[in-house]
Amino acid sequence: MNNLSLRQLSFIIFGLLLIMSMVFGYFTVNISQQVTQIQSSWTSFRSQHNEKARLLNIFYADLGYGGLIHNFKNFLLRKNFSDYINVEQSLGSLQSELNQYKALISSPAEQVALNDLQLLIHNYQDKVEIIRKEITKNNSTANIDPMVKVDDSRGIRALHMLSNEIRAEHEFFNNEQNKPVLALAIRRELGFGGMIHNYKNYIIRKDEAYRVRALESITTLKSIISDYLALTTSIAEQTALEDIGFMLEKYEHGIDLIDQGIKSQLSAESIDTQVKIDDTFALRGLYSLDQDIIHQIDSKSKQLSLMLDNVSKSERTNGIIALISIAILALFLMWIFSRKIIQPVKNLSRIMLEMANGNIDVPIEYLDSQIHNDNTELRKMGSSLAVFKQNEIKRRHAEEEIRQMALTDPLTGLANLNQFKRRYHEMLKLANREKKSLALLSVDLDDFKPINDQYGHAAGDIVLKAVAKNMMQTFRDTDVVARMGGDEFSIILYSPDNMDNIIHSAERLIELIPTPIPFGKDLLTVNVSVGIAFHPYGSDDTLELFMHNADKALYKAKAAGKNVYAVYEHVAQNKEAH
Repeated sequence: MNNLSLRQLSFIIFGLLLIMSMVFGYFTVNISQQVTQIQSSWTSFRSQHNEKARLLNIFYADLGYGGLIHNFKNFLLRKNFSDYINVEQSLGSLQSELNQYKALISSPAEQVALNDLQLLIHNYQDKVEIIRKEITKNNSTANIDPMVKVDDSRGIRALHMLSNEIRAEHEFFNNEQNKPVLALAIRRELGFGGMIHNYKNYIIRKDEAYRVRALESITTLKSIISDYLALTTSIAEQTALEDIGFMLEKYEHGIDLIDQGIKSQLSAESIDTQVKIDDTFALRGLYSLDQDIIHQIDSKSKQLSLMLDNVSKSERTNGIIALISIAILALFLMWIFSRKIIQPVKNLSRIMLEMANGNIDVPIEYLDSQIHNDNTELRKMGSSLAVFKQNEIKRRHAEEEIRQMALTDPLTGLANLNQFKRRYHEMLKLANREKKSLALLSVDLDDFKPINDQYGHAAGDIVLKAVAKNMMQTFRDTDVVARMGGDEFSIILYSPDNMDNIIHSAERLIELIPTPIPFGKDLLTVNVSVGIAFHPYGSDDTLELFMHNADKALYKAKAAGKNVYAVYEHVAQNKEAH
């Protein structure tokens, strides 16, 4: 073959094509059977995978806005047994839908998610019965809520996991501008773990964090609705989105009323009465969006089925055309070789060169569309490159994790000494550039050793974790909180306004740290001493001197007693914890 000229090779190929035309009749019958198989496979595929997307949408509907969590919180607040019936109906629907999802072929990740949802359903089933019993005792919402508090994080994570699995299987759901994706996003932000969930929790628990999350969800929902309206929409969809937007304005106004009720120290029941909102039109709008999307999906499915039918009917005609085309295609054979072999090889070489130069993000997905034979060397090379890319990404992630472990205290999750020093120098450069000051708090726990001696290191670890959590709540994200070792901690405050603010932070820390910490049947308590040093703009003090000054102030505080702070180079100021 190596000695044949291109012309001789062309004649050989042309002769082979003529032989192929003789057996094409046989392949025509075979193609007919394949088309039938394609139709059957497509029907099965659509039934399986579209069913998952449909069930996920129903999960969000039955769990969230107008569903389980909505009715559950209303039952807790209003003690109306019609809400109890709605909760039971939602639980029954969720169980039925969960069973349907389990009947489908599921990945290991989906099975974990479904198990978490099953546990969530059982938890709410138990809790709603507790509410029902406590209502008969005329117990208040504030007293009932701690009894029926459910950890929803696993359920929220399960829904995200199912959504990720669907997106991984279908590229369609990765496009945030598709109507089904936007409609699902509206349900997600409205319901379980979203706006209505946090809104009701804010009424019941009066925790500012729920207010912030509810407002964030409302902002996100407005953005999603705006994206939806930017698409080509029907009158029904526009009306539905307007109803949902109008309802969001009511809830946004309701948050202001909740704020007033909390300031007036009203009960959760009284606040709920003032902010009660009719959700009928918004729920109808969500249902209308779902129906429009279902209609569009059905229309597309019918069109595709019709196309497959047309392919089946025209296969014989296409066969005849293909026989005639073979002679013409021979003239383009060299061009095809260039397009299908030479060009992919060049592209593979370019990709390998870029990856060798460190550009691991270079895309290689185009190989799937250019090489159709799974057994070709080119396809194997592309697959090998894809595997190499994934391994390199994993390696880089592993290096990043190792780097983080080297900078983080493994017990408390706070910065360790290495990260403390690194962050200090970064903050000092920024402070010098912005003409800002720094402050250092040296913190030492009092009465910590007796806890270790009496209860063991497990109790000491629990105390250290609790102390670390309180510190993270006390200081800003711009500050650095580090565990220096044992029961010693250091905090760098960036750009404190004045010494009063620094002292206020120290006082708040002194108030939080002695909070009793449960350990078995016992309550563990530690006290704290705080030394404060100030690093004004322009100071040439080293980190060692800065820490030394804070330690001097700490020794002064420890000498003055427990739960005391002291300031370096200032008149000593001591304060006992409240």
